[in-house]
Amino acid sequence: MEIIQSLLGFFIAIGILVTFHEFGHFYVARLFNVTVLNFSIGFGKNLITRKFEGSETEYSIGAIPLGGYVKMLESEELDKLDKNNPNYREEFCFDKQSVYKRFLVVAAGPLFNLILAVIFFVIVHVSGITGVKPFLEGVNGSDKNLFSENTNFEITHINQIRTQRWQDVRVEILNSIIEGNTAISLELINSNGVKSKVQIPVQDDILKKEGDIITNIGLMPLRPDYNTELGFVESDSAASLAGLQQEDVIKSINDQSVSKWSELVNIIKDNPSNILSLKVERNQKIIDVILVPSEREVSGDVEGFAGIAPDRKTMNLQRVTVKYPFLESVIKSYNLTVDYTILTFKMIIKLFSGQANMANISGPLSIAEFSGKSLSMGYVYFAYLLAVLSISLGVLNLLPIPVLDGGHLVYYSIEMLIGKPVSMKFQLIGQQIGLVLLFGIMVIAFYNDFLRIFSG
Repeated sequence: MEIIQSLLGFFIAIGILVTFHEFGHFYVARLFNVTVLNFSIGFGKNLITRKFEGSETEYSIGAIPLGGYVKMLESEELDKLDKNNPNYREEFCFDKQSVYKRFLVVAAGPLFNLILAVIFFVIVHVSGITGVKPFLEGVNGSDKNLFSENTNFEITHINQIRTQRWQDVRVEILNSIIEGNTAISLELINSNGVKSKVQIPVQDDILKKEGDIITNIGLMPLRPDYNTELGFVESDSAASLAGLQQEDVIKSINDQSVSKWSELVNIIKDNPSNILSLKVERNQKIIDVILVPSEREVSGDVEGFAGIAPDRKTMNLQRVTVKYPFLESVIKSYNLTVDYTILTFKMIIKLFSGQANMANISGPLSIAEFSGKSLSMGYVYFAYLLAVLSISLGVLNLLPIPVLDGGHLVYYSIEMLIGKPVSMKFQLIGQQIGLVLLFGIMVIAFYNDFLRIFSG
């Protein structure tokens, strides 16, 4: 089921992103009266083909939904086409347009991806997206006395920029590192309202490390956990037979104090059919309960099972919903798209200059996995992923690699400078180099994907 969901999410995501990208090329081409012969989503055998009356454009959907293209009229094709058709003339050929028009037509695809990202971010900000507040258990190398108290510390700002979710923290840390800062400033507030500041030094090779940048930088996130209050007791279960009730709070097991649900679960799992002596708080009184977890087989191992579930409302203290009015969301979405675009460009430069770990490159398998998970979480999370992927697609296509839009833009820029088109020989050599580079990137991406799958 998860595989089907991942594939569904992947094809929906790629379909939307590619369609909008190609529509950018198509729209600007038609704006300049360039005849478009084919607008295709996908490759291979056409499953659906449609041509509207009065239009020269054939619209099609290919069997392999992993890309698309817009085929525009070229002057070398005029002899093969109907000479009586008024739209098959030299003035409507793409290659006969000024270099500035050709530049804009090619640049429109990536630009439309960035516009699409703004649209998806607006959907996210207007609808509201829920995340986990950035609570800390500690910071490696910092003053241990600061975190010795039994309080929660929330990161409110990084380098004076407001952070409400762990995703905000992650982006600001990356921004700071890529900017070349030697230290990152954290502003914290604990559960008693006391504010403090922490400076985290940045190691030169931090981006070469594998894993999450949050833990690599030395932050120790407070893992979301429930307390030991029971929100549900399954009927005829070991817990029900022991007399446990909803709203009971388990204080200790075999005289071992427990305050987190994870601690409680681990003890129960490790003690199938064993007698456990519980201290339980009920109606502000402590009572004794004897629990004997039943046995169940999980992946070939026998584990204890009690038939209880936590009171989930306790998790709300660690969650936050970020939501803005429409006009403010448009501004924030535009700024976020700009920030992500710049960050992506800088990260790519770090990767290809050897300053970042190539293991951070993700391929289609990882994208499919993330697409499936975000789709199952709701349209807001899926829209957020689509915004980030749309930026990535736009930036990737702007890279100065021949065969990509960015490579063509480089040719047109040279043409603007020297006053004549780049020679076909030079373009062919560039395309060969570009194909080798793209193939190498794809190999690395697939390799990283397979490593993640088999190591998981």
